[in-house]
Amino acid sequence: MLMAKPEGNSMPVLAAEDVHVITVYGRIYSFQVDKVAMQLRCYRFYRDAVVQQGSLPVYSSKVSVSVVDNVLLVHQVDAKVVILYDLFVDSRAPISAPLPMLLRGQHRGSQASFQPSSKADENSEPEQTNDNEVTLYKDGWTFLNPDLICDSSCGLLWKIHLDLEAVSASSSDIPSVLEFLQRRKLEAIKAKQLCLSLARTIILEHRPVSVVARALDILVTSYSHAIKTGNYFKGIAMEKSPVSDTQHAHSPRNAADGLSNNVNTRGSVKINSAVITPNESAIQSLSLSDSESDEGTAVRSSVGNKSITSAENFGANDQLSFEQSRSAGPGSVPVDANNVEQQNSEVNTAAVSPDEIYSFVFGPADEMAGDPDYLVALIVEFLRSASVEKIRIYPNTYVLVIQLLARGERYAELGLFIIDKIIEPSKEVAYQLLESGRLHRPTRKLGIDMLRQLNLHHDYVLSLLQNGYHQEALRYARKHKVVTVRPSLFLEEAYGSNDSQRLAAVLRFLTDFMPAFKSTPDHATYSHILAQLNASS
Repeated sequence: MLMAKPEGNSMPVLAAEDVHVITVYGRIYSFQVDKVAMQLRCYRFYRDAVVQQGSLPVYSSKVSVSVVDNVLLVHQVDAKVVILYDLFVDSRAPISAPLPMLLRGQHRGSQASFQPSSKADENSEPEQTNDNEVTLYKDGWTFLNPDLICDSSCGLLWKIHLDLEAVSASSSDIPSVLEFLQRRKLEAIKAKQLCLSLARTIILEHRPVSVVARALDILVTSYSHAIKTGNYFKGIAMEKSPVSDTQHAHSPRNAADGLSNNVNTRGSVKINSAVITPNESAIQSLSLSDSESDEGTAVRSSVGNKSITSAENFGANDQLSFEQSRSAGPGSVPVDANNVEQQNSEVNTAAVSPDEIYSFVFGPADEMAGDPDYLVALIVEFLRSASVEKIRIYPNTYVLVIQLLARGERYAELGLFIIDKIIEPSKEVAYQLLESGRLHRPTRKLGIDMLRQLNLHHDYVLSLLQNGYHQEALRYARKHKVVTVRPSLFLEEAYGSNDSQRLAAVLRFLTDFMPAFKSTPDHATYSHILAQLNASS
């Protein structure tokens, strides 16, 4: 490892706390703090080599490293801020601005009791101290790999979480934020919601088409990758899985039982890790389990020959957590997890489907933006990205394009979109062309032709009748044996023309084409009408 040498010492000094080994995206990295050069040097471990991957700047004399959802958190302890990095991308620029670590829902009545573990002192009353306020980055904090903090002075174990909303709000580079959110798995549902919100916001803000197109391309590419790997369908199955309302209660276990028992029952979380202290090396066992009573949850910690016990009440309004606020970055929450949050965390993809993009991005933007030309340009870019990834687009997006073009009376472009297959044929598209072409006959004709192209015989015959192509409707019905259209539609049109010969021809056609037509009330009614017309003439 390369380290800068201090002026008064010819050999660099490397302490144990200056080396951090982590796993990110399945890769093993080692980070070494160079306090002289104020650099955090990164090395990646391969099977047969260790390769330096660059370095990151540090701004504090004391630095620690955590990993949450494959995001590297560099704690600048002196400044009490955290800088986030995503090692998946080639750039070593931070994901966002430095963010503080804050408390959410701080427990104000927590008490920590300290007592020796020797049997001689079991009958003595424990000394109790009130800890009404938890200090951030105190000297008693020990950062445990990958995302835990052991507070030995208070007897608490914290779990670090990311506030994705705060991270996304602290960066103005929307495409980079979307790429970051699409790779998140622990809170995939929240990441998806943020992606949809960001995409909708930049459209409402009328950002340049190139910026929005880049954002949409990221969402489409991520969805395509999730489809190919099967993660998207797995996520749908997880979302539909029921959440159990019953929580199993278990009595707390002591540290010795935690070391000997490697199988944890449901409702109990056990963490066994090695802790290196200045004077000794010991095994630390931390156990969190649901109490049989409703009073609270106990956290037990055993370090060396001392035992620390802290009783906490994890009620709905009194839950001790260590998490970001809206304006904060990384936070921490207790190891105790809610079942609903655990179910949500099982959804491991934030991929956004094209139908969701239409429902939550284009649809609301159409209602609020008021600029059809701008929105059409964005949807065309979206269709281009989907075509490159060979993703099917649902008809509702094409219907929206037709509505926007017709609203701006851009019928010539609409015709080119249909001819060049930019808008894929479908029944919904055909009916929208008929609707939008009420004042433009060529557009209406495109809708009629699309119904015929799709072999929708019944709908095609009806559209011919409604648009005055009666003889063509009869010929098409006879050629393709379309018997689902009500005979009265043909007869009403013929009767409305006041032409007895046409009415007689239609009656004769229906009698030959549909043998059972003679026994219907329509045959008797219109035969009587035909006789009256012949008598009056």
